[in-house]
Amino acid sequence: MWSRIAAYVRLPSEVTDFERQYLARMNRIGLWFFVAHLPVFVLVAFFNDTGPLSAVALTSFVLVGPVLAYKTFKSPRLVSVSYGVTAMLMGGLLVHFGQGPVQIEMHFYFFALLAMLAMFGNPMVIVTAAVTVALHHLLLWLYLPTSVFNYDAPIWVVAIHAAFVVLESVATCFIARSFFDNVIGLEKIVQSRTAALDKRNQDMRVLLDNVQQGFLTLDRSGALAAERSAAVSRWFGGDDAADLGDLVEAKAPAFAENFRVAWEQVEEDLLPVECNLDLAPSRIEFEDRTLQVDYQPMSSDASTDDWSGVLVVMSDITSQLEHERLESEQREVLYILDRILKDKAGFLEFFEEAKRQIQLIVSDEIEQMPLLKRVIHTLKGNAAVFGIHRISDRCHAIEEALKEEGGRPSAELRESLAQAWDRLCESLDVLLGGEESSKIEVDDDQFKNVLREVLENAPREQIAESMVAWKLEPTVRRLERLASQVHRIGARLDKQNIAVEVDGHGLRQDAEAWAPFWSSYIHLLRNAVDHGLESIEERRALGKEGSGHIRLETVMEGDEFIVRLTDDGRGIDWTRVAEKATRLGLPTEDRDDLVRALFHDGLSTRDDVTSTSGRGVGLAAVHEACEAVGGQIDVDSKIGAGTTFVCRFPSSALAVKHPEVFLAA
Repeated sequence: MWSRIAAYVRLPSEVTDFERQYLARMNRIGLWFFVAHLPVFVLVAFFNDTGPLSAVALTSFVLVGPVLAYKTFKSPRLVSVSYGVTAMLMGGLLVHFGQGPVQIEMHFYFFALLAMLAMFGNPMVIVTAAVTVALHHLLLWLYLPTSVFNYDAPIWVVAIHAAFVVLESVATCFIARSFFDNVIGLEKIVQSRTAALDKRNQDMRVLLDNVQQGFLTLDRSGALAAERSAAVSRWFGGDDAADLGDLVEAKAPAFAENFRVAWEQVEEDLLPVECNLDLAPSRIEFEDRTLQVDYQPMSSDASTDDWSGVLVVMSDITSQLEHERLESEQREVLYILDRILKDKAGFLEFFEEAKRQIQLIVSDEIEQMPLLKRVIHTLKGNAAVFGIHRISDRCHAIEEALKEEGGRPSAELRESLAQAWDRLCESLDVLLGGEESSKIEVDDDQFKNVLREVLENAPREQIAESMVAWKLEPTVRRLERLASQVHRIGARLDKQNIAVEVDGHGLRQDAEAWAPFWSSYIHLLRNAVDHGLESIEERRALGKEGSGHIRLETVMEGDEFIVRLTDDGRGIDWTRVAEKATRLGLPTEDRDDLVRALFHDGLSTRDDVTSTSGRGVGLAAVHEACEAVGGQIDVDSKIGAGTTFVCRFPSSALAVKHPEVFLAA
C-alpha cells in the first residue's frame, strides 16, 4: 500500500516540453505572488501593531528561499516543491502579524494556499507544504504560542489543526495528480493518440499518394494541414507552406493574391461560408497546366451548420480544356466555311482588315491609346459578328485588362491574340486554298450597258470608264452584308427577327479603299441593335410592332455621297448624354456640343460594360473612320421614335480610277 501511495505522490521522472514550459510560467507567477506578500504583511503588521519593520525583515528573509530556488534550481519541479515550503511560511507570517481578535481566522490562509498549490500538478508540493505547516504549528506552539493562537491552546488543538491539514492535503494531492495526468501530461496522451491515428491513417496515406487529384485541408484560420495528396506536392512542393496562398505563390502568384483576398471574406464571416467560398478563385494556371479548384466546408458535427475547416480539391482539367478548345475552333471553322460559301468576297475583306488590325495590336505600333482602343474594339466587334470567338474573346480580355490596369496591353495578352490568329490562319489556308486570281462580277445591266456603248460606237474613254466600274463593288452588296450582321447581333442579344431594309440606289465604290470605313461601321449596327431597339416586351408596351426595323441605304444627294442608318427604337437620351459629358468635362451648351460629346472617346450612356457595348469606343471609331475618307457624321434622334446616323462624303470619294491605272497594275 505504501509503495502505491509513494508512486502516486511521486511523478514520473520524464519532464515533457509542455510540462517544462507550463511550470516555468507557473513558477514565475508564483514568485511574483510571494513578493506581493511583503507590502501586504507590512500593512497587516501596522494595523495590528505587531511591528511593520519586523514584517519587512521576516518576509524578506522568507523570500530569499524562493528567489534562490528560482534562480539556481534547474528542475522546475524542484522549484515548485520549494514554493510549497515558502507558501506555508508565508501563512505562518500572516498569522504572526495578524495577532488580535481574528488571529484564528488567519489560519484559513493555510488552507487557501494548499488549494492554490494544486496548480503545480505535483502531489509532492502538497506533501511538503503539509509537513511544513505541521512543524510550524508544533514548534511555535512550544516556543512562541502567541505567534499561532490568541489564547492558551492545549496540544490537542494543534492536533485538530493538523488533522484538517491532512484531510485537505489528501484531497489536494488527488486534484494535483489528476491535473498532471489529464492536463500537464496531455502531451503524452496526444502522442499516444497520434501514434494510433497514424497507424489508422496508413491506408489513407496510400490512397492520397496514388490519386491524381490534389487534396488538402484548411482550418478556420486558413492554415494548411500537414496531410495532403502526393499530387499537391508534385505540382507545388511547399510542404512547409503556411497556407494555400504560400503553397502556390511561386507558380501561380495571381491565384495566390486572389485567394488571400477571398479568404479575408471567409474570416470576416459576414456571409455563410459557402457564399464566401464561391468568391474564391476556381482555377490555377501554371506551366501550361490548368487546375480546377473546388472548396467544400467541413463540419465536425453534421447536425450543426458550424464548420471547422475547408476541403480543397484540385483537378487537372488541362486535357479537357484543350479538347473543348479544339471543338470550339472546329465549330468556328464550320461557321466560317458557311460564311465563305455565302459571301466569300465579304469574308476575305474582313479577313484582310482583321489581319491589318491584328498586326497593329500585336506589334504595339500605335502610340495613341484612344486609337489603339478603337482598333481593339473594332476587331472584337467584327470577329464576334463573323463568329470567330477566339479572337473576340481575347480582344475583350485585353479591353478588361486596359480598364483595370491601365497602360498598354501586356506582352502575354498580345501573344495570346497572335497565337489565336495564327491557328485561325492555318485553318483558313485549307478552306481558302491559298491566293486566288482576281475576279470581276458583272450583272446583266452593266454588261448590256457596255455592249450598247460598243455597238453605238461610243468614245473609247467612255467604254473604258464603264468597264472600270466593273471593278467596283455595288454598295447594295455591302449593305446586304451589314443586314446579315444585324440579324446575327440580334440573335446574340435575344432580339430575333429584326426587319432590315437595304437600298444601294445602284451606287458602286472601291471595296479596298472603303474597307476600313465599313469595318468600323459595324459599331453603328451594334449600337442600333443593343442601345436603340427595345426588347419585344418594351415595344409591345409602347404600341410598336415586331422586333424592330432598321433601314440601311447609300444615296447621292446633290454633290454628296450619303450612308444612312435609321432605326425605330427608343432614341438617344440626350439628358443622359449631357450628364455623362459633364462628368468628362465636355461642353453641353447646345445640340452641337451634345453630338460632339456622343462621338467622344470614352463616353457611353450605359453604366455597365458588356461584351457587346458600354466602353464608349465604338462611336468614336466610326467618327474617326468617317473622317479618314474625307467625310463627317451627324445624328438625328427623337425619344421613342428612333435614331438616324448620316455619314456624308464628297461625291469625289466615289471617283473612278483612270483606266490606265488598272492596266499598269
